[in-house]
Amino acid sequence: MNSNPDPRAPRVEILCVGTELLGGRADGHAPYLAKRLRAAGFLVGRASQLPDDAGEIAGALREALRRSEGVILCGGLGPTFDDVTREGAAKALKRRLLFDPGLFREIARKLGRHGFAIPESNRRQAFLLEGASALANRYGSAPAQRVVLGGSRRPKLVYLLPGPPRELAPIFERQVLPDLKRRLARGLSVESFALHLIGLAESKAEELLRPVIELKRPWLDFTILASDGEIEFHAVMAGPSRSQNRELKTRLLRQARVLAGRHLFGMGEDSLEKAVGRALRRRGLTLALAESCTAGILSARLTQVPGSSRYFLGGYLAYSNGLKRRLLGVKAETLRRWGAVSAECAGEMARLARRRCRSSVGLSITGIAGPAGGTRDKPVGTVFFGLSGPWSAKTEAFERHFAGDRETIRRRAASFALQQLLRAIA
Repeated sequence: MNSNPDPRAPRVEILCVGTELLGGRADGHAPYLAKRLRAAGFLVGRASQLPDDAGEIAGALREALRRSEGVILCGGLGPTFDDVTREGAAKALKRRLLFDPGLFREIARKLGRHGFAIPESNRRQAFLLEGASALANRYGSAPAQRVVLGGSRRPKLVYLLPGPPRELAPIFERQVLPDLKRRLARGLSVESFALHLIGLAESKAEELLRPVIELKRPWLDFTILASDGEIEFHAVMAGPSRSQNRELKTRLLRQARVLAGRHLFGMGEDSLEKAVGRALRRRGLTLALAESCTAGILSARLTQVPGSSRYFLGGYLAYSNGLKRRLLGVKAETLRRWGAVSAECAGEMARLARRRCRSSVGLSITGIAGPAGGTRDKPVGTVFFGLSGPWSAKTEAFERHFAGDRETIRRRAASFALQQLLRAIA
């Protein structure tokens, strides 16, 4: 199907530097970079987390360069003693670090603009790897760097990017990704699509989509990602023929959508909250919430969508039983007899939120997120949901049990609430 004897896309690895990442702090860089690289037709071989140790960084970079055409290092470019990514890269590449007076003047100008004195430690940020090019950082003091290894025909590229997301993302989008495409993927045509599914497990999604996945060839790459009850299915086609790629994309997309069926809720950069918003607007409905254990997570997700004020009226954060009574009007008898974590309480919360906000739909969440508070009958992870709408005189109530720590339970509860709402209004 492809006449290129080596149709595989270039391989890129991601190295995220920071001892805090090994202590449990979430790494947001690798998922973001991997997603954007795959969509551009690159194979993401590995994503690793490294401590703030120049020796470890050097060893990891040497290994990555043996396997890949491109390596992206994230973090460790600050001015303090533990920012040693420059030193680690210099050791791996056997290059000196050279002070650039012009870069230091630019760093001093940025800091001075905010009224900061210029500490001597900031001089460290003005050192470039020998032969490296500085990449401008509009949102921070640390410049990024690019090193090109080898000849122009088969170069290897190393990028050092600052750690803060608001600095890393613009540099990657505007400078790194275009540079990777130009230097490593010249003549490579890339097509991709992403489907978003709900209401099934990751293994079930793979089973449903197996007829598509089994078509995997060197120029085809499929990925299934699961997070908080939502599934993403990504497909990337990379090869020299644009017409073949587009034809293949059309065929695979059509087949995948049929196979996903009722579980499919969006495509591309879609999200569950965007799909809910579209459905509410399409039907001319408005929504009010009553949240307890999620403490506003659901409201925050809905209002991330621009224009959400057209359908989301607001809601109640009624965490305590007292506020459930006084603010929402939940009956004392309901709380005494059934408890705040019950189908009965969730149903009342949804009905009352709908009535008091004069909305078309009322949605509620109440549960036990832990780590304490569970009982034998209602263990940690027990969550009840209420849904009241014009499609039925009866309020629906759902019970679910979620595994994980406190934040995982809360996030999964918010996702499940959105899934049930979308099911009702789509």
